[in-house]
Amino acid sequence: MSPIGSDALRHGWVEASGLRLHHLEHGTGDPPVVCMHGVTGHAWVWHQVARGLSERRILALDFRGHGDSQWARDGAYTSAEHLADLEARLDALGESVVDLVGSSWGGLVAVAFAARNPERVRRLAIVDVEASFEQGETDLFPRPHEYDDQGGAVEFERHSNPHGPEDLIELVAAAGTRAGPDGTLVPKHDPFFFERWPFRSDDVRDLLPRLSMPTPLVHAEASFVRCEVMRRMAEIVPGSRLEHLPDTTHVVPVDNPAGLLAHLAPFLNEG
Repeated sequence: MSPIGSDALRHGWVEASGLRLHHLEHGTGDPPVVCMHGVTGHAWVWHQVARGLSERRILALDFRGHGDSQWARDGAYTSAEHLADLEARLDALGESVVDLVGSSWGGLVAVAFAARNPERVRRLAIVDVEASFEQGETDLFPRPHEYDDQGGAVEFERHSNPHGPEDLIELVAAAGTRAGPDGTLVPKHDPFFFERWPFRSDDVRDLLPRLSMPTPLVHAEASFVRCEVMRRMAEIVPGSRLEHLPDTTHVVPVDNPAGLLAHLAPFLNEG
């Protein structure tokens, strides 16, 4: 697996919406595949998927407040802000047409972008997310605020992604933490996300019929995301289909990158 900072991978930053936003770029060619993570995630979760899509150029984004992107001073972390960031980032990079792959929160942002900018999206893949939520913004899963050492971070990622390749688990843990107080490691995201997940107020159901580009949905069968909900979503999206990944938990690009690639690679490499 390519180490951080290797020639096979490039770091990029864009000034958008008044923030310095980071992305990782793999490969060459146009149009790029833009990959977006979920809450508390970061660009490195797409590392193995990007390596498997070696024929394509991949832009794996760090959302504002995540990874190596700047935090918002005022807690401005709604999907609308992420959507505005995505539009500004692609404009700054000169990307007029892209393929979009969104996992969890990234899937909601991808749907919103594709519905508002259909001429800019060639293909769209929505990975393991419901179109709306019964939980509130503060009904969160417990997560560690700090780790004693790298081993603790790796153990958390391994517990969350029990089927993930070990080298990817170690990379995601390393790239997703930074030095904290008293020699600890802390997650590399704004502490805001320990308290609130703004996307829980989203509802993109009315946007689904407006998706005019090829749009498969991928469901992880060991996830808390409900299969019947994603099946109804696929029925609403014109010409869509629902793909299933058995024995896969929610952060699909980490827990089952090979299974996700089996669906994404032929879809994204079509003419």
